[in-house]
Amino acid sequence: MDDTKARSDDRPSLRNLNHRQRIAVIVMVGVLCYGSMILADGLFVRQWLDASFGPTPDLPIYQERTSLILNGGIIYRDLDIESPPLINYVLLPPQMIGGEWWAYEIYFSFFIILTALSMYLVLHRWNGYRAMLVSLLLLLCPFALQDATWGIQDEPVVAFFYLLPVLLMLSGRKGLASVAAAFGFWTKFLPIIIYPDILVLLRDRREVLKNIAIAVITSIFIALPFLLLCPIEFLNFPSYYLLGRSGEGSAGMSLINLIGQGGLVIPGSVGAALTVGTLALTYYLVHRWKLDIWRGAMLTTVVFLSVYPMIRLSYYIFPFAFFAVWAVNDRGILLRLVPMYLALLFSQGIAVNGLGIDPGYSWLVAALLVVAGTLVMLDIARLCLRTKCFLDTREGPTSA
Repeated sequence: MDDTKARSDDRPSLRNLNHRQRIAVIVMVGVLCYGSMILADGLFVRQWLDASFGPTPDLPIYQERTSLILNGGIIYRDLDIESPPLINYVLLPPQMIGGEWWAYEIYFSFFIILTALSMYLVLHRWNGYRAMLVSLLLLLCPFALQDATWGIQDEPVVAFFYLLPVLLMLSGRKGLASVAAAFGFWTKFLPIIIYPDILVLLRDRREVLKNIAIAVITSIFIALPFLLLCPIEFLNFPSYYLLGRSGEGSAGMSLINLIGQGGLVIPGSVGAALTVGTLALTYYLVHRWKLDIWRGAMLTTVVFLSVYPMIRLSYYIFPFAFFAVWAVNDRGILLRLVPMYLALLFSQGIAVNGLGIDPGYSWLVAALLVVAGTLVMLDIARLCLRTKCFLDTREGPTSA
């Protein structure tokens, strides 16, 4: 009896892996999953996608901007763009090694693996096994898999900078969290929405002012060269995210944009006001309910995606990453991620290509699917807020 138990304990198991072995598993799973997707893309998927839907629209944009920089040009002055500056410099490596679709897919896949590793390296202090499962689940996130590879979207890069301030806060590095939040803003705007959650957790006013000062100084350091070289052109880019550039009030698969396609156009100013007001209420609730940084950032992300008028399918990588902490220990939450993904996936497909549905009604079908996917996402957030996860252990971080 004792020998049988001993042999059972000696069997290879994910639970029995040490710290380095867990890191190796995360890297190997990431390379296998994303490498397979890239290989399949090169063999047959890319030809089918180009023939069915046309060339990937964002790849030429990345190539144009990075080529300009590599040739000595200055973005904003020499090329009118709507994105913050740093994302264009972060994307230089794949352009430097050829700039082809495969270079960008490898680079975006690297960032998802980097994000998964970063989550493990922070969360393993609470529970190494659960932290590894969270990282593996993130690697298998369908939003990330499709956009890092076949979709060739830069959201995997954004996801890293979006989660980095939260992970740094969990690590107790409050000053670095403010630096990361500012760096994230100048990379792709979105990470700034969780910065107030960081400030809410800083109970001491002096500490709040210190962290704001850190973020401001970081921002000045990044923005100053562009303010000196092309101030007017540079200061124009935030208008895109405030929904006022070129008369754009909405875009993508947001409910407001889909309703607009049906004939009821909502001005960008209304969408911006709705977003800001809803986020302000969310920050108040984070403070009122005394939520920790993980729950606070999760709630803020979910609320933002529910109301912001310019949404892409790939943005849902962010809530998926937060939900993963509960999903690895709660089958109900894990299973809910499936209908959430499917509803949002088909919504985007119908919104972009119709998928055979009458154009007069495709916007309505897409809008109904967005509502369904959003309701599932809100339900998952509700369950997460009322359910404990391994980050709630009383003894706090351990070396397990």
